[in-house]
Amino acid sequence: MPTNTQFERSRRTPPALHSGSGQRGFSASHAARLSFRIGPEHWLLAGVVCCAVLILSGVRAFAPSLADEARTPPPGAINVQASTERELDRTGYVKGLYISRAALGHADFVKHVQDLLENTELNAVVMDFKGDRGQLTFPTQVARAQEIGADSEAMIKDPAAFLKWFKDRGVYTIARIPVSKDNLLAQAHPEWAVINANTGKIWRDPEKMGWVDPNHEPVWDYNVELAVEAARMGFDEVQYDYVRFPTDGNVGVAQFSLPNTEENRLAAIAGLLQRTQAALKPLGVKLGVDVFGYAPWVPDDLGIGQHIESLAPYIDVLSPMVYPSTFDTGLPGEAGRYRNAIAYPYDVVRKSTERSVKRARTVNPAIQVRPWIQDFQDYSFDYRTYTPGEIRAQMDGAREGGGHGWILWDAAVKYTREALVSAQPAFPPNLAGKVLAIAYRDISDDGGPGSRTPAQLRADLERLLADGYYPVNLRDVVEGKLSMVPAGKRPVVLTFDDSTPGQLRIQSNGAVEPETAVGVLLDFHAAHPADWPLKATFFVQSPSGGQELGEQIFGAPDLAAAKLQLLVDLGMEIGAQPAGQTKLAGLSSEEVQRVIAQSLHQLSSLLPDYKVVSLAVPEGRLPQDPALLRGGASDGEAYALLGAVTPKGGLMPSPLAPQFDPFRLPRVPANELDAWLKLAEKTNAYYVSAGEALTETP
Repeated sequence: MPTNTQFERSRRTPPALHSGSGQRGFSASHAARLSFRIGPEHWLLAGVVCCAVLILSGVRAFAPSLADEARTPPPGAINVQASTERELDRTGYVKGLYISRAALGHADFVKHVQDLLENTELNAVVMDFKGDRGQLTFPTQVARAQEIGADSEAMIKDPAAFLKWFKDRGVYTIARIPVSKDNLLAQAHPEWAVINANTGKIWRDPEKMGWVDPNHEPVWDYNVELAVEAARMGFDEVQYDYVRFPTDGNVGVAQFSLPNTEENRLAAIAGLLQRTQAALKPLGVKLGVDVFGYAPWVPDDLGIGQHIESLAPYIDVLSPMVYPSTFDTGLPGEAGRYRNAIAYPYDVVRKSTERSVKRARTVNPAIQVRPWIQDFQDYSFDYRTYTPGEIRAQMDGAREGGGHGWILWDAAVKYTREALVSAQPAFPPNLAGKVLAIAYRDISDDGGPGSRTPAQLRADLERLLADGYYPVNLRDVVEGKLSMVPAGKRPVVLTFDDSTPGQLRIQSNGAVEPETAVGVLLDFHAAHPADWPLKATFFVQSPSGGQELGEQIFGAPDLAAAKLQLLVDLGMEIGAQPAGQTKLAGLSSEEVQRVIAQSLHQLSSLLPDYKVVSLAVPEGRLPQDPALLRGGASDGEAYALLGAVTPKGGLMPSPLAPQFDPFRLPRVPANELDAWLKLAEKTNAYYVSAGEALTETP
């Protein structure tokens, strides 16, 4: 079990913005996406578990004309109209950041936060309503607060005018209220304070701050009154922090009004929350609680009164502080795999969020879990500053762990803008629209038939970004999992056939050649880390007669496994493609199964830990029995696939449309892209995300 020191060692913050809180909390990685070189370790390894599911067989023999696409109405079963309703109202998915009491007193910091809220995907802000020392940010009408001078240094003199800016822009506002860490209240009412058993005076933490005893009901009443005041002031949610017993310092001499047993601790915290819930419910304001990142991982209350199943019945939102830096002894019960937790931003957040959701919903099925994630320098491991990619990996972990949003914590209120998706361009939601999937082949300066030059690929990406497209993998489309697409953005799938050398070459120093498809994608992602994630599907061709294993994979058989592993590590997806001009339509049932099984077997021998579940159908000609694309067997080896793509055919139907068939998915040839993009300017033909956590008709 973590020690008391590990609870609080992270509470460090620049003095200029110190409001008593720093990096709070107890004291399969996406790190590979941050390294674009192949070293010897890549050449020897084969297999990081990433789900790759692309898509298999054919669609139509002939593509519809652009005019036909323009005239095609949305599927009748889907009635999705353009809406100016804010994303948060549609999805409830919070993307927030924190601003401290001290920063709220500085115009430059307020302006910085407002700029991020206006111009990025952020839609929520957590403000200190009360700072960690007990001072209030706003003037108060609460008699007890006036008595102890809690608003004597109020940072915001006109709350209505200040909050109006946020309300006018649909920003979700959360009032943070630290409960037990309240030096002002402890000093004014030592009879409610935690007492030092040796001195009989107020017990103090390493910051020399006094704490109030959570057992005292007047302490509950004071914080409930503040919560109600915040609600009536216009905040959408009240968030309790430090709703616990103290952890750091000489807690062995901390004396409370009741015996310090788990039963008493849980009763005290539950009593406060139950009373607050009853006061806020008539006002239509939610109640949230912050808990340590270790709380979901242990069965007891950590010795501080934070037990998930005991808290959850009385709150609307649970926010575990799952900063990877928190877990300086690794994730409990994971056999040491995440001992160096800072290197696993995705896994730490996903696993912690999953556990929080599972435990909280056993007692409160309606509760939302919204974790705090890390946007500050590490303090436990190697002191790294997280890159935009590592920050977004945490966002992915929160969503895929079942969380309903996330909140960034940076006590310095700097924040990494590059980790946030740009708000513009954005379009009205259209879940009935079709999905653009682009079929690329070779990337070469030769400019041969069907090829694009590196410059043309860059230009394609620039235009797609400017037109509000957001890359996803084919698996996301075929499984209907487009919730990661930010609101107002259009999903696009980039696919690459034939595994040509122009798609991926490695220089003598181990770096990816910039003038290849992967090199261009890496450079573009580096320039736009949040707006253009590393997503693409590479269909790898099987060897034809006389070729050795891997010879047809990017032109370097000795590096075939390492190159495929690099694509997986970068977040790309791998699919199978039968050799040469194999025509499945003319083969017997046994031959079709043999061809598909051989294609998959080749890839599994090079990537033994990777599950390939997609196929590119040569020339788009389906076998006589299309069911063989779904599954079959050859030479005693069974296979199962999730979908199939063809080289042509136009736009994919919406994954929500009745006519969506994952084994008949068309694509747009790259040399026809210009015409299809012009279509988007004239019609509402394209799928547009309604926001995270929403992939059904709003």
